[in-house]
Amino acid sequence: MRVLFVTQTGASLGGAEHSLLLLLQHLTDDVQSSVLLFEDGAYAERLRKEGFPVDVVEMPAELLAVRRENLLRPQSAKHIFQAVSRTRRRIAAAAPDVVHTNSIKAHFLAGLAARIAGVPVVMHFRDFLPGLGRFALALDARTLASKRIACSHAVAAWYPGGPTETIANPIDVAAYNDLPERDVARKALGLEAGLVIGIVGRINRWKGHDRFLRIAARVNREIPITIAVVGEARFRDADFVPELRALARSLGIVDRVHFLPWQEDPRIAYAALDVHCNCSDREPFGRTTAEAALAGVPTVTFDDGGASDIIEDRISGRLVRSGDEGAFAEAVLEYLQDAPLRRRAGEAARTAASRFDPATHARRVAEVLTLAARSR
Repeated sequence: MRVLFVTQTGASLGGAEHSLLLLLQHLTDDVQSSVLLFEDGAYAERLRKEGFPVDVVEMPAELLAVRRENLLRPQSAKHIFQAVSRTRRRIAAAAPDVVHTNSIKAHFLAGLAARIAGVPVVMHFRDFLPGLGRFALALDARTLASKRIACSHAVAAWYPGGPTETIANPIDVAAYNDLPERDVARKALGLEAGLVIGIVGRINRWKGHDRFLRIAARVNREIPITIAVVGEARFRDADFVPELRALARSLGIVDRVHFLPWQEDPRIAYAALDVHCNCSDREPFGRTTAEAALAGVPTVTFDDGGASDIIEDRISGRLVRSGDEGAFAEAVLEYLQDAPLRRRAGEAARTAASRFDPATHARRVAEVLTLAARSR
């Protein structure tokens, strides 16, 4: 079976790109994979080094600049025909049995291009698209997709109009069998001894780092803690970082907060934490929640997204009502003040997280791709 995987990002690696890379690495030999990107860059080079054929279709700059918040802006519409035409030609040249779209722009542009080329499409939803874009994508999927996959039940329910297979994103489970000792990890990151809470990953506004700092300040008023913000602004929101530093000063916790650089290997960050916090607005899946679980660290997060598929509340972590920062702080405090409870939750999280094995993920995705290819 020949599969063309289409995703928009060729530069940086986010959660969707990591998930696609793990999928490609673990598909069996009877799947012949190639990748089509809408831009070149570090991610494209990583795929090439892994041995995957990569093609890059040139996209108008106006389309590359479109973000999920302004997806339907009229000034980008005139470029869509050109983009779809270019993509159709690349699909025809690759002659796949099925096209897998991995990102929002890929769903819209490659979905239509593949339909024109007469190739079935599997749309893999990994995001909550807000506003009118949500309903536009639901219509797009209902019209163009032969099969649909979602990374969580919450994402599957977000796009009505057709049956959707829910398959959790993959994590390199085996890598978490080897973690540094907590003291070693903290020393490497320059963190003090004592109780440490942290947030890990991309620094974007919707990830809720400002909310995390407000929650951390509440916790710090009760017990002294070290606060770790691990990551960098990727894809957007570079101006958010100085805002966060200013917020830490205004909250009186600037001496407690450590802004740490992006960790290509995040295991050292999780190994240093007592409690991991995911403060996102409607997180589609929660890769950092799953990674923390594999490191044996419980996560406190909100209940309005994919975390409900990862965490069993009060067993392997805490799910807090969306937006309730006070309840969030109380849940963090409960773990920090009760080491045995924290340890039991971390162990339960680690045991449950074994289901994110990438080979299992690849097998389930391949089954959906095969069904779509047969529909041709």
